[in-house]
Amino acid sequence: MGVASLSGPVDPAALAIGEGRLVKMGYRVRLAPNLTAWEGTLGLAGSDVERLRAYRELLHDEAVNAIVFARGGYGCRRALVGLDPAELRAHPKIHCGFSDLTVLSAVLLREGIPSFHGPMVAADLARNEREPITEAFFPSALEGRGPREIAFGEDAVLVPGNASGRLVGGCLSILAGLVGGPDEFDYDDAILFFEDIAEEAYRIDRMLETLIRAGRFAKLRGILIGALTAITFRGVEDEPRLRRVLEDRLTPLGIPVAMGLPAGHRGPNAALPVGARVTWDGGARVLRFEEEIVA
Repeated sequence: MGVASLSGPVDPAALAIGEGRLVKMGYRVRLAPNLTAWEGTLGLAGSDVERLRAYRELLHDEAVNAIVFARGGYGCRRALVGLDPAELRAHPKIHCGFSDLTVLSAVLLREGIPSFHGPMVAADLARNEREPITEAFFPSALEGRGPREIAFGEDAVLVPGNASGRLVGGCLSILAGLVGGPDEFDYDDAILFFEDIAEEAYRIDRMLETLIRAGRFAKLRGILIGALTAITFRGVEDEPRLRRVLEDRLTPLGIPVAMGLPAGHRGPNAALPVGARVTWDGGARVLRFEEEIVA
C-alpha cells in the first residue's frame, strides 16, 4: 500500500501513527518521498512537479496495489495538471482519499477507474478515537469485502423518494470549483454525495447555486449529504437553520434528498465507492451498494 500526498506536508507524528495502523492491518507500506517536504510559497509538500513525481512513482510501482493519501488540503489539482491520463489507464490501482482528492476521483472516473472517498493515513487513521463505521469500511471495502449498505437516521430525509445510479461526489467546495473545467464528474443519472467543513453558510449556499445554475443538479437522480462540519452563520453553528438552507435549495430539484451520510472531515468516514452503482431507498432510509469496484 502506497501513501501519497498531492497537497500539503504531513505531520510526522500523525504519519507514524497512521502508518503503524496500516502495518497492524497486515499491509506492507511504501511512503512517498515528499510526505514531509515543505515548499515555501504555498507551504505544499514540494513543488507541483515534485508532488506529481512522488505520486507517479507509486502509480508505476508494480508492488503497490493501492494508493491511500496521507492528507487532503489544497494543492492536488495543481499537481495533476501534469499527469497524462493514459498513465492511470495503464496502471489502474485502488485509490482512497477525500477532501481535495475529490478532483483525483473525478479524473480517475473519467478514465473508467472508480475509487474510494474515504479515510486518510495522517488524518482519520491517526486519531485516538475509533469510529465503528469508519472501521467497518476500512480496509474491508478496499479489499472487496465491505458492508453492502448504510442505514440513515430517522430525520435523514429532506425530500422523499427512491433513486438508483452511479455514486459520484466529494467535497462540495471542490465540486463547485470544478464546474466548467476538464476534470468535472459526469453527473448524468448519478446519485451525488457531498460534504464540507469550516465554511460560512452563505458560501455553502453559493456553491450549491453554482452547481444548480450550471445545470449539474438537473442531471441527478438523487442527493445524499454527508457531514457539514463547522458550517456557521456569522461564526455560530446552527444545524436547524442549515437544514432549512439545504431544503430551500434542493427541494425544488424534485429528486430524493437525504442527510446523514457518514462521510466527511470529522466523525464517521465510511469508504464510499465512487463510480459504483448504488440504490437509495428513501422509505427504509438505506443506501445499498449494488456492485464491488475491486476485482
